[in-house]
Formats: sequence, structure tokens, C-alpha cells
Amino acid sequence: MNKLNLYGQLLASEDQDSRELTYQLLPYGEDGFTNLGKVKASHGALDFPENLESLQLNLEHDYKKPVGKFTALTDDENGIFATVRLSETSRGNDALLEAREGLRTGISIEIDEPIIKAGQIIAGRITGAGLVVRPAFENAQLIAEDFGASEQDSKQMENETPLVEQGAPLTAAHSDKAELGQLTFDAMRNGTSLQAALADQLATDDAGKVYIKDQEVGELFENRKTERPFVNKVGVKSLTSLVLTGTRKNRTFAVTDWAGNKVELPTGKFTTSREYWNSKAKAVAVDIGMELIEFGDADVIADLYEQAVDSYVEQTEDELKAAVVAGATAVTGGATNVIDVVSKAAETLNGLGGRMDFVLLSPELYSKIVNLKTADAPYWLSGQSTVDISGQRVTASGIVIASDVDLPAGTVVIGDVRAIDYRESKEFRYKAVDLPRGGVDISLIKFNATKITDAGSILKFSGVTDAVAPAPVEPAA
Repeated sequence: MNKLNLYGQLLASEDQDSRELTYQLLPYGEDGFTNLGKVKASHGALDFPENLESLQLNLEHDYKKPVGKFTALTDDENGIFATVRLSETSRGNDALLEAREGLRTGISIEIDEPIIKAGQIIAGRITGAGLVVRPAFENAQLIAEDFGASEQDSKQMENETPLVEQGAPLTAAHSDKAELGQLTFDAMRNGTSLQAALADQLATDDAGKVYIKDQEVGELFENRKTERPFVNKVGVKSLTSLVLTGTRKNRTFAVTDWAGNKVELPTGKFTTSREYWNSKAKAVAVDIGMELIEFGDADVIADLYEQAVDSYVEQTEDELKAAVVAGATAVTGGATNVIDVVSKAAETLNGLGGRMDFVLLSPELYSKIVNLKTADAPYWLSGQSTVDISGQRVTASGIVIASDVDLPAGTVVIGDVRAIDYRESKEFRYKAVDLPRGGVDISLIKFNATKITDAGSILKFSGVTDAVAPAPVEPAA
């Protein structure tokens, strides 16, 4: 979309306490040197906005530097006139002072979708203006008496010889030029420094970050847990109620030896029972100020949900391992190294008709396992295993061997995942508008339930001191 910028003239300011400035925004019938070339404007060619609030007032056409608002906009045969009020901000205060000091007295009208024929503007829409240093029209000069100059000040200004002629470009004459080398030599010869006459302009002086902008690098990296290796190994079943129940058969109906010859048959019976356990919930809620969404980014809601899910993942992984350890059957005596413990556990589980799916190790034992030499490792660990150092787990023959930082030193827990019933509900996400306080309420609720269905299929060993059995000591010759 084309945009045309034309320059006007500062006419007057009110008294020193006023923040309003009046400009001839666009003189009619005068040549203006614009970004689209030399043009003229005439009465009635431009469309005025219905609402002054839609007009923007900025510095040098930089929309990121607003300085005020329009308070009046009029049109007659001489041109378009505007009154603006500068905002009470540091940028607005600076612009007001620059106008009163004669440093920034020009204004440039902004016209969208201009139509220009033979150098004449025949149509366009006024969208705002920028306060500028160098206006395109000759008469865009500050009128001193409009800013409260006294009669004595005016006479003094008339009697002073100007450095340059009125309207001439402000450039230094040839006689004003000086050689830096000569200045430096003279300063050194006189025992003074050239720096003494100069003020230090440092990067720290740009506290407002006008010239040195901050570099935006986006979101900073943060570690987060997004996986649950132990939960995944156990498996997640669906949870659809607050209370769970299941039946258990007490398997006591069994055959026994019988003598035959019409001897009375041995008899027996079995019993059943029903067990109940409760689910538990994890939840979080927040009331988000409407400003964060309307003036910021609605993705804040998605970010909050992401953080809640990350927290849920981390907590449930640790809680499931803790529940399994607490419900395990303690095994005392016997093996004192990991390899022998695993062998004993495999034998015990096999005798129950179970299988070995996971091995949880205290951190120091896990470290010893992953650092085993090939010659010392058993066949099931050396030949078919994969090691995930970053995830602190080893997979050997389908068995997950993982470190558990919450296990006491010297502890190993081994078990069959079928003896663990772990369930989770879907995520319940709710969002509502908080009209009385101008906010948006969001919440996340998720239920889970854990049941150790066969404690005998999860074995816990304590007092384990090494990864492998120590090599036998050969007797002295």
C-alpha cells in the first residue's frame, strides 16, 4: 500500500504549561518535496477520518515511537490545520521541549492510498502525522514569540549576528575546520589533554536503549521431563471411576493322592473375595488476567497446560516407582551382588509362574552395572543389551534395568509388570470467563490409581554391595 508523507509548519503553542501544539499540517498550493516526488495539494482532495482517535502521531514516521494524539483537525482554503497534545511520557516530554527549543518544528502528514496526477494530489486518506526535524516547505519555521520569548530576548536576538543566513543550510565554513592532528599536538605541548574539553559519550548513557537495542533470542532452554520409562513399561490402563474394584479367587481347590478301590474321594472348596481401592487426583488452576490474552498472546493458556502436564509426568513416574517399592516382598539373606540377585529373582519368579520384566537399582549399583567389563557381564547383559545413558536405563533381553534415585543404597527391586495395575483418566481441562474480575479461569485435573495385585511377584533385595561376585582368592603357593 502506497503512503505519502507531506510536511507542514508549526504555528503556535499555548502557554508554557500547555502540552498542545498547533500546526499547519498541509499548506495548499505549495510545492512539497515528498517521498513520492514533488507534489501539490488542494482543498477537498483528501478524506478526513470520522474519529480523531484513529490518527497516529509519532516521531519521524516511526510507528513504534508514538508521542501524542490529535485534538483538532480543520480545513480551509489555505490548508489543513491540526492541534495535537503530546503525551506525558519521556518521549512526549522530549518532543515538546524540542519544539519549544526550535529543534524539531516540522510535521509530516501521512496519507494512505494517494492518487497523484501531474504532480497534483487528487485523492487520499489522512491516517496520521510524524513530528520531523526537516520539513519540506520553506516556511516551516518556529515562531519564537509564540513560545513566550520576552521583548528583551527578542531585541537581543535581533542585534546578534547570525552564524548563518536565514534559510541557509547549517554547515561549517571552511575557516571553521580544524585538523585533529594539530589540535592533539597543541594540547600535548600545552600540558593539557584534548579529552578535557570533551564529554564522554558512552554506551551506558543510552539507558533508554534508543541506539543499542536488546537482541531478542526467544525462549530460553529449560530441562523438562516428558517421558515415563517405568510407567510405560508397566503400561497405562483406562480409569473411568473414582473407586475401583476387582475379584480375587482363593485357589484352594486342589487334587491330592487317592488310593482308589472305591475309597472316598478327597474333597475341598475355594472362596472368592472382592477388593476395592480409590483413585487419586492431581490438579492445578489459575486465573489469567484478560490483559495477557487480549494484549499479549493467547498461547499463554497452552503454555500453562504444557507445564501442568510436565509436572504430572514427573510426579506420577516417581510415585509409581515408590508404590511398587513399598508393595514389594522383602527377600532376606543370600546374594549380595546384582548378578546373583537377578539370578535368584528369576528363579523365584519362574517358580511362581511369573517372569522378570524390570530391575530397579539404587544409583551406585546402577553405575556399577553400566561400567561392567564385557568379560564380567553375564550373557543376558553383554550379548543382547542396549544402554541409554541419557535416560538412565538399560534394556537387556526385554528387561528394563533402571536407576531409581529414591532407592536406599544397596537396594534392588525386581518384578513382573503384570502384578501392577496402573490406570489413568483422561485430562479434564476446564476454561471459564471470570467476568467480575476480568480474567479467564483455567484448570487441569487428572486421576490415577495404582494397585499391587500380587505382592509376591515383586521382590526387594537389600544389602547388595557390588555388581558381580568378587573373584576367588587363590591360595598362596
